[in-house]
Parts: sequence; structure tokens; C-alpha cells
Amino acid sequence: MLKRPGEFTPNTTPSKIAPWAVNETTPSEKKRGPSLLLKASPTKQIQKRSSHSFIKTYIFFDLECTGLIKNDDTRNLPSRPFEKPEEHYKILDQLCLETRKDELPHITEMSFMAISSETFDDLKAERLKTLKWNEDNPENEISVAKYVPMNTHTRQINPILMTEGEWGIYERFRMSDRKGVLVHSKKNCQRNNSFKEEWPGVIQFFNTLQKPAVLIGHNAIKYDLRVIYAELQRNGLLEDYGIPSDVYFIDSYWMAKKVEDTIVKELVTVCKYVKFPKSELDLELSVTKYSQDSVPSKSEEEDEDDRIVIADSNDPTTIEDSTKPTFSRNTLESDHPAQILDWDKFSVAIKKRIRKDGFVRTGNGGWTYKHGNNKFNLPVLYEQLVGGEYSAHYAQQDAEALMHVCLSYGNEFTQYVNESASPIPY
Repeated sequence: MLKRPGEFTPNTTPSKIAPWAVNETTPSEKKRGPSLLLKASPTKQIQKRSSHSFIKTYIFFDLECTGLIKNDDTRNLPSRPFEKPEEHYKILDQLCLETRKDELPHITEMSFMAISSETFDDLKAERLKTLKWNEDNPENEISVAKYVPMNTHTRQINPILMTEGEWGIYERFRMSDRKGVLVHSKKNCQRNNSFKEEWPGVIQFFNTLQKPAVLIGHNAIKYDLRVIYAELQRNGLLEDYGIPSDVYFIDSYWMAKKVEDTIVKELVTVCKYVKFPKSELDLELSVTKYSQDSVPSKSEEEDEDDRIVIADSNDPTTIEDSTKPTFSRNTLESDHPAQILDWDKFSVAIKKRIRKDGFVRTGNGGWTYKHGNNKFNLPVLYEQLVGGEYSAHYAQQDAEALMHVCLSYGNEFTQYVNESASPIPY
């Protein structure tokens, strides 16, 4: 029985990345499951969504706040990508309940940028054309980070519940911060409306969008969605102005990890089970033969060396040569695995994130792929996948940058959204 797209086992035909195809049937539409009572809101019930229903609106969002979460302990967060949507909301629900609201910062700016899934698909196709043009015309490259009209709801916030002592700490830190992370001064903040006054407008904005919709934030589970929960709780808005039940969420940080983890496992499988040719004739025969053969059986377990761990770092160091193609086939050994991969099936992100030195020889003269140095914080992803210097310091700039990063993940991003969008527990 074939797996759904995105699920991987050692006997999965790596059809995403190699020049062969497999007949695959589309599973029938599933009905919505029973209602689920979540804990962060004592009365909110969310009907579990079918994994095959399609999201109609993407809402990219970001917050600017008065600092980080105090005494934050997220050691219980898994280091591996989440396997099921249920894991997302269970972890978020747990973090919301376990963190005291006085340990969470206050919001000074919030931005929500909505775009229909159909328009997003058009932009994906347009980006591929732009990149093809840039490959053919290196001296006349076109920027891929073009302006994209979106329905945008951005609000500056006055955190009126902050004490004078908290304001003093905030201003001292803001003035000494050389990176300019805290951009909103106390003077400017106090000219704005409070969160309690502005949040109902956000809910009204959500209500005008096509549903189902999905909120997309980078590191949203660890930070942004927990901060919003704290503000709703502080201001007594949790029950009357909770997020609508047909607005789901994903965390783009975990999306990138999951997508790349799946591709890496497929690369390892290709390296392990394909006998790489030594000549052009052998290359053609090898591809033809492997496309007709059956894939390895489930009983063939992966070796210890094939277990891949994707490392991460919050150090916003740009990866060297990140805006250029990682390698050229003309410079590769004749039996290099990249010689048989169908690169046209890769998204922009995967093409740029697969490293030349990731393919390494094994002791028996074969090949494997190791993917241990890629970073997943937003500045690195933006500079590597979109290009240009990342200099965003405001919520709307960050939300727009995130949209461009997700565009670079192409069909892998939209598939992940439709399979992994999770209920919000408040």
C-alpha cells in the first residue's frame, strides 16, 4: 500500500527526487472528526479537520514585543520534526498552560498578512520563471523579493499593563541594544491603542477571510502564539475574542525542518540502494533499470550510519555562497549521486539547501548524504533562499520576509500546510 505524500519509509520510492515515477492513487476525502475540547481555553471546542481538506487562506504573521520569555524552559520540545498535527497543538497547549503570564512579554506591534492559496500558487510558478531567467541571464538578474499585494492588518500597541519598573528595564535594554531589536520606544508606544482595544479588530480581520485559514509564524510554538495567549489572558479576552475555530496554525520553523528531513532521508535511500554508474552509458542503463525494479522491502532496516539528524543554530550567520547554485554536474565525479537526480522536481529551497559536501563516500566506496550544518532561523533562510541582506526590525517586514521564504519551499510548503495545520487551543 502506497504512503500518502510526505510520509517516508525505507521502501518508499524516492520519486520526488529521481527521474522515475510511480502510479499513486489519491485517497478519498475524509470526513471531519469529532470535536476536541482543548485546555488553554476552558470552553473552546475545535472539530478535528480532515488531513485532506485544503487551506484557502495563508496568514503570515509576526510580533514585536518587549523582550523574551522569562525563565523559559522548552527543553521538552522535541528536536525532531513533528510527525502528526496532534503533536503541534498538544505542545502549544502545554506551553500555554505551564508558562505564567507575568513571565511573558507584552506586544508592541503585531502584523497579519493574508493571501489566498490560489494567489500563492501563482506566485510559486512566477518565482520559478524568475529563477530560470536568472540562471540563463546571470548579468541581468531579477530580484525574487518583489512586492506582493496582500490584505494586511498591522497595529502598533501600547502595553498599558506594564509597570514603571518594567518600562525602565525595557528602555535601558532598548538603548543599549546595538542590533536594534527593540525598535518601539516608550514614548511612541504610549501614543497607540492598547492590545484590548486593537485585538477585536484582528478577529474581525480573520472573520473576513476565506476559510479554512492558517496562521503561519516562525518559531510560533515557542514564542508568538504563547505571547498572544498571555495577552488574551491578561486582558480578559480569552473567551469572547479567542481565535476562530476555522483558523489553524503551523510553525514555519518546523515546516522547514520536516521538509528537509524528508528530502535528506530520500537522498540517503537513493545513495544506499542505487548502484551509481561509472560512465554515461552506465548512467542511462542504471536509471532505466532502477525505475523498473521494485523498491527495497520493509525488512531491510537502515544502518546506523544512515540515521540523519538535522542540526540547528540560532546564530544568524549566513551560509557561505548561499545565493549561488550548490554545484554543477560538470564538476562532479561520474558516479556522484547528483548525476541521476531530477533537479527539476526540487523546490527552490531544496536546490539551494542541498550541499555539495553533503554527499560523502562511505567505507565501501558507495555514497551517503549528511545534512548536519544547515540553520533554520529566519534571517539565514531569507538570505539563502531569497537573497539580499535581511534587515527587518518591524513585524510587517518580518511577516513579508517569511512569506518569501515559504514561497521558496514551493509545493513542499503547501503540502505541509494541508497535512499539518493544527487547531489553536484558545
